[in-house]
Amino acid sequence: MSLSLASTTAAVARLLDACEPLEPLRLCLSSQDVQAEVCGTEPAASASLAQLAEATGADLYTSPYGGTSSLTADLGASLVLVAAVAPPVDGGGTAGRETSTRATADLLRSLTPWAHGLNHELLPEAELWVEDHGGAFTVRLLTTVGSSSALESVAAAAGDGLDRLRTWRTDSGVDGVGHLPCGRPVQLGVVFLS
Repeated sequence: MSLSLASTTAAVARLLDACEPLEPLRLCLSSQDVQAEVCGTEPAASASLAQLAEATGADLYTSPYGGTSSLTADLGASLVLVAAVAPPVDGGGTAGRETSTRATADLLRSLTPWAHGLNHELLPEAELWVEDHGGAFTVRLLTTVGSSSALESVAAAAGDGLDRLRTWRTDSGVDGVGHLPCGRPVQLGVVFLS
């Protein structure tokens, strides 16, 4: 069975429900894998990574060269999670944090119906980037296209289901922004691989 981007967002939302609270996360989701960076100061970031390891049954790997930890976990249905610690999102602590792990999980659940409606034949390599900045979230859908003739159709497919969609040509392809029916903005990027 091949997963869709919607299946990935739903699976990660369930995982975060089991891990609350975590330090802010930077997530890159595709239909094959999830890359997660725990963006916090020590020791809170390592504790968050340990929570992810416990929730997934994965072992933490600690580098003998720098003491940084990471994990690789099987989330089931051929979906893999790779996670590590990254510097804090704001360069400091998260004392004034306005977001939460629960808000991240809720955001992923709100993105799932939209991701489910995307044309996966036109967007097989699409990645959904969800970044918790501590005060707000950024949501981006990024994909590539190999033919300049397909650029406009892929950009339209990436924006399918978004309201107030605006796109513009760039040197690398097409960028855009639209809004989910709930009003949350989503940035788009389609890069032409020449």
